[in-house]
Amino acid sequence: MDSLTAAHADRTAASPLELRVGEALDNLRTFRVGILAPLLMGFIMLFDSWDSIAIAYVMPSLSREWGLHPAMMGALISSGYIGQFLGAIALGSLAERFGRMPVFVGSVLAMATLAIACTVAPGPEALLAIRFVQGLAIGGALPVSITYINELAPTMTRGRYFMIFQWLCMSGYAAASLSSTVIIPELGWRWLIGLGGIPLLLLPVVMLTLPESPRWLARTGRAGQVPGALAKLGGRIDLSDGDLRQAAPRLREPARIPISALFAPQQRASTIILMSIWFTVAFTNFGLTTWAPSIFVTVYGIALADALRYAAATPILFLLATPFIGATMDRVGRRPYAIGGCLAAGLALLSLALFRFETGPLVALVVVGTLGSALSSFIQWPYTAESFPTHLRAVGMGVSSSMARAASMLTPLFVGVILSTGAAISLVYSAFAAFAFGAALLWIFATTETARRKLETI
Repeated sequence: MDSLTAAHADRTAASPLELRVGEALDNLRTFRVGILAPLLMGFIMLFDSWDSIAIAYVMPSLSREWGLHPAMMGALISSGYIGQFLGAIALGSLAERFGRMPVFVGSVLAMATLAIACTVAPGPEALLAIRFVQGLAIGGALPVSITYINELAPTMTRGRYFMIFQWLCMSGYAAASLSSTVIIPELGWRWLIGLGGIPLLLLPVVMLTLPESPRWLARTGRAGQVPGALAKLGGRIDLSDGDLRQAAPRLREPARIPISALFAPQQRASTIILMSIWFTVAFTNFGLTTWAPSIFVTVYGIALADALRYAAATPILFLLATPFIGATMDRVGRRPYAIGGCLAAGLALLSLALFRFETGPLVALVVVGTLGSALSSFIQWPYTAESFPTHLRAVGMGVSSSMARAASMLTPLFVGVILSTGAAISLVYSAFAAFAFGAALLWIFATTETARRKLETI
């Protein structure tokens, strides 16, 4: 092990100050921690998922207006995900070095501003370029916000707490789906994308009410800032001069957390498994989510209005189910839900690949496939954040989620090529089923449960 990796390995064990901060956060019952933080951050990140998926619902309109070839349709969808892939890696590392809040605020500012810029794109090339740059910000905002919320969450109810944030965050998919059925026919596709600028109105509230992560401050030796951060959340911690001296040496260690630290011997297996889960699940989930409206229209000849309604059914059903899952995942555990979702998705998609169905059963199986993979995606957010130590959490979330962005980047191109060549749609469903079953095997044989365990001890 080289000296830099060894230095980071030494930091894995929690310091006494970190344990005290963790206890203080577990005992907080204030409005800002229990309600404001997950609601405010979740509502802002609703527009992360809105921006990510809106392109799928405007694509049929774009295709007609600009005369797009399926390959260009795939490129437009993929451009944002290419940016997200790069942003998730780069900005996750910056959040370890400079803190969660500065990177989050900067990412959301860029994400929302560029959503507005998309509305004035004169053609597909300009839209592709803007969405790529916007993707950099979107890719960074998600892992950093997940990290921040996870570091505030109380140990015994972390799943339920995180569900509040995540439910709002993922509701952007449903909100964009439902809104598309009204906004696109009445106002046009530019309005649907432009509404992604709403977070600009909420950033000042974040900056005024929420502090830097107390866990990050304690981990990086900024002990003097810990009392102020906890006080802003309504908590209290008294630090002696000895506490400050004990924490100070960490500031002399390398400020930059290298991605190579994720592959140190004690962390390597976990990192590779998590990256593989994110990739396999996202290949199925994003493939179905982003292409379902266009497949319904171009492959099955379903009317656009009906296709949008069918596609909207999945996120709506998912939002109805997730409160129950979030309320029980601390007791049931993370893994049973993830395994069940992947198996259900695999079976539904395999059926679509092997048999022909009428419109009703066809839509139902697409919904089951999307819901099952979305359930695994829902679980892997908190599970991944719980699986990395504090000094690696943001970069670990960034690298892991970048695999989802990579899959999301490749899936539209894969489907676009299949549709362009006139090959059977069963090839698409077969590939999605294979990835869903692959994810199920990873969850079954390569993961351990993290529910109700303190972050400092996992």
